[in-house]
Amino acid sequence: VVKRSDLEAKFGQLKEQSLVYLVDENGDKILAQLDDTRGKGAWDELYAQVDLKTGQNRTFTLEWADEADFADVKYRTNIRFADINDASKELERAERLKTSDSETAENTFQFEGPGWENDVIGFRNYFDARNGMDIWGKVTSKMVLDKVGVKDAPTYHKMQEWGMDILKVGNSLGAGGIALISANKLYQVGPGAVGTYKLITEGPLRSIFELKFDRINIEGRLISVSHRITIEAGRPFYNNLVFVDDAGDAKLVTGIVNMQTNDVYYIPGTDVSYFFTHDKQAYFGEYLGMAIIVPNRQIEVFTAPDEGEGIIQTYYTVLDLVNQPIEYYFMAAWEVQNSIYSTFKGFENELKKQVDQIAAKIDVVI
Repeated sequence: VVKRSDLEAKFGQLKEQSLVYLVDENGDKILAQLDDTRGKGAWDELYAQVDLKTGQNRTFTLEWADEADFADVKYRTNIRFADINDASKELERAERLKTSDSETAENTFQFEGPGWENDVIGFRNYFDARNGMDIWGKVTSKMVLDKVGVKDAPTYHKMQEWGMDILKVGNSLGAGGIALISANKLYQVGPGAVGTYKLITEGPLRSIFELKFDRINIEGRLISVSHRITIEAGRPFYNNLVFVDDAGDAKLVTGIVNMQTNDVYYIPGTDVSYFFTHDKQAYFGEYLGMAIIVPNRQIEVFTAPDEGEGIIQTYYTVLDLVNQPIEYYFMAAWEVQNSIYSTFKGFENELKKQVDQIAAKIDVVI
């Protein structure tokens, strides 16, 4: 990621468009996208994916092109949030349902809330008081969510040619959902809060949206939470940036459902800490690996109760709010997608590879 302000400090005012090329020393072109991440009506970040070996330097020049040149660009990320009664009506903003009733959400939104995907995997959020996170297991690199969960479509709880919904979430945090904790008590952020969705950007290389929660009541204190979610092409995870306002002694919580496993593995580190599960925990008993990856923090892992009110059946970590926003990643790998994930070692090796890339420090010199 390169800030527009840094580029303009060197080169002066730049053009307004959505895509551009980086051209390397050999004349090879790499697509980059220009994103308006602040909602100001003009791009403020350049985003590109560049391969680098350890210690390698690469030099690029910026090449502008007409928007017409990008008509055939392959989209490798996608966000889908639509009205179930009019799937052609994609939503850029919406207010969260107050209910925890799944049937109400099913009759309001396509697959119950916003979904996001890349060419590897996908996820969704229950846009109601549950605020759970779920996983789309994919066996195709195509963007498929626009046609999933619409009226008269085949159920996504059974295997389709693109894949299926693979996680049982219940009243857990599911696939990296968030909560708050105060005085050792877990609080969901959905119930009672005024919740909203806002699309930030949607492009071939990354897509971003934001979930906000206002007036979360914790023992009389009203707390606000902003949860920005990013999905990048080619990565088996989504990225989270969370900011909590007026938290008092409350802290942020994120976690992984443990409904189908009894084992969690925790790897502490200075640059990155992470914990994960690997078991027959997908919808029909297939092997599924899931991980929470937290940069620049030491963390501990706790276990929510197996039953009762509120958040249950979750391995979770507690993140203090001293340095905000809080960043973490949620990764998932399904054996149907790739047989290497059917073994503990296969998933662990891929997880370690992703952790190393997240921890890598890259210097951009303009």
